Amino acid sequence: MVVRPELVSRGHPRRSLMAVQPQAAIRRAANWGAVCLALAVGMSQPFAAMATVRAGDGTQAGPSGGQTAAPTAPFEPQGFLPQRLLRTLFAPVIEGYAPEARRNDLTAGNFFTYGWAQGWSEPEEGPQDAPRFRLLQIQRAFWERELRLTYNFSFRGDRGSTDEQEGEFELELPISRRFLIEFEGGVAATRPDRQPWRARDADLRITPELMLMESHTLSFSSGLVVRTPTGGDAVAQGRTSLTPYLALWKDLSHRIGLHTYAGAEVPLGGFGRGAPDTLLQYAIAPTITVTPKHTEYLGDLTFFVEVDGESSVGAASNDTTLTLLPGVRWMIFEGVWVGAGYQAPLTGTSQLTSRLWLSLYLDF
Repeated sequence: MVVRPELVSRGHPRRSLMAVQPQAAIRRAANWGAVCLALAVGMSQPFAAMATVRAGDGTQAGPSGGQTAAPTAPFEPQGFLPQRLLRTLFAPVIEGYAPEARRNDLTAGNFFTYGWAQGWSEPEEGPQDAPRFRLLQIQRAFWERELRLTYNFSFRGDRGSTDEQEGEFELELPISRRFLIEFEGGVAATRPDRQPWRARDADLRITPELMLMESHTLSFSSGLVVRTPTGGDAVAQGRTSLTPYLALWKDLSHRIGLHTYAGAEVPLGGFGRGAPDTLLQYAIAPTITVTPKHTEYLGDLTFFVEVDGESSVGAASNDTTLTLLPGVRWMIFEGVWVGAGYQAPLTGTSQLTSRLWLSLYLDF
């Protein structure tokens, strides 16, 4: 999720799974799933030409003559039923490239020659390592193979006149260690002046992402969020924009991590009169983890504080909004995580009073 502290008046309202007909929601989910699979498989094909396979020994070339092992075992989905279904559905993407037998660093020097044909796998986590996982609002800098379901409720925003909700899915599919594609969609609902809720589809966002550099203690990536006008005007959707960004994560040791993000959303259509030329977005989030990963029901219990900001450029009034979002995330079962947080403004703004966040994360 790209940093978006703004509400209805600035482009991205909070979205909801409520007030939507169940049959229509099921049809939309099936349609989005088919689209995501087709796009992911299609975008993975160009990287096949970059793989250097040595005939006869079943291995691939490493960055400096090293080797990475080819798959030797049949594909066997594991985990709970939703995770097994996801792994089966996206098997062509997951099995596209074999992971490395020994994980090598991705650097600027080997950007064009290594990582494109090496399959992604979750890096090992040592007892003093900060875990790599997504928080609530800030864009993550590293790869995860994950389905995230998020709900949030904004209380009395837009100068105290509007309650807002959003429910969304975020699907992250690593194609290789260098390339990932992310899909984000959902539904949005608003309730102005205590009137009945109005719910519509939200805009679909497609984000291709590149890993620029990665080591055991650092991930540095870039991406381009492509917002497509698939949502409804009634909830301030149906807009088009591009958001290039950079994101960095650093392990500071002793299970302390730091997430940072900087991006710029460029509105292209549907934002109405008075829209800024650019929305500068930025965020920072320190984290601390207090339990080991395999602690029963409380694995990798992590507390964090996000500071998210946005500044408009080229508008009638160049406003800046800063928000504070303390939260917590932990693993309740293998590959199943939950998160929660409460967001409030730091700078004087009439667009946000407070917001509740809830998230469910499924690794697959």
